[in-house]
Amino acid sequence: MTFKTLLAATVLATSLLPNAASAVTLQAPGNQPLQVTKLQMGIKGPTVAACPADAKLSIWVFTNKEGTVPVYIAKEGGQVAGPYQVTTQKTGNSTFMGVYSRELSIHQPIEAHYRASAPGFKALSNWVPLKASCSFGLGG
Repeated sequence: MTFKTLLAATVLATSLLPNAASAVTLQAPGNQPLQVTKLQMGIKGPTVAACPADAKLSIWVFTNKEGTVPVYIAKEGGQVAGPYQVTTQKTGNSTFMGVYSRELSIHQPIEAHYRASAPGFKALSNWVPLKASCSFGLGG
């Protein structure tokens, strides 16, 4: 097989691949736009049935490089809070991650679902439940 034939066969085979690399994926890592690769949310509910009590909300943002991502917190039914700026940094396993955490003070019974979003990056977390019974209150 001649060099020209081999070259032509390689070009033809590459052009027929359905997932052939595009110009965007061939850019140098520093030139790629910031992208959110994963968005996760978790809520650790109160450990006691008495109110007031505290819960902890955490959002983990994973990106393709270091950067800042504005995230919002939505309550099922329409309430939205934010934006909260999350800065991602390189982790030990060559991924980029940032965390937003806050304490939630629970004063009355609640059963609700929340999700995190990064609309500028078309990223959503799963819905996460928050449930507190406040079956008995504390005086004071």
